[in-house]
Amino acid sequence: MDYAPPPIYDHAYKGRLEVRHGTLAQVEYVCHTLEGIVSSYRALGCAKTSTGSCFIMIPKIGGKVTAHMQAEIRRHEIGHCNGWPANHAR
Repeated sequence: MDYAPPPIYDHAYKGRLEVRHGTLAQVEYVCHTLEGIVSSYRALGCAKTSTGSCFIMIPKIGGKVTAHMQAEIRRHEIGHCNGWPANHAR
C-alpha cells in the first residue's frame, strides 16, 4: 500500500505546523479520542487543520516504529495539512 500523498499535496506545509510525538497508544488516544477523528483503522498518525495552522500527531521512534516509518507517517499527515482528503483520494 502506498501511504505517500499525491504530488499536489506532497510538499512542505506553509502555515504554522505543530508536531507532537507519542507512543502508538498515545497516538491512538489523541487522534481518535481527544481530536474526535472517527476511523475504523488504528491511528498511526493524524492531522487537524485550522486557519493557517496544522497539528499532527505521529509516533516516536522506538519499538516497532523506525525512523523511516516515522518519516513516512509525517509525510502522509503533512499531505493532509496541505488539503489531501481523509478518504485518500488519488
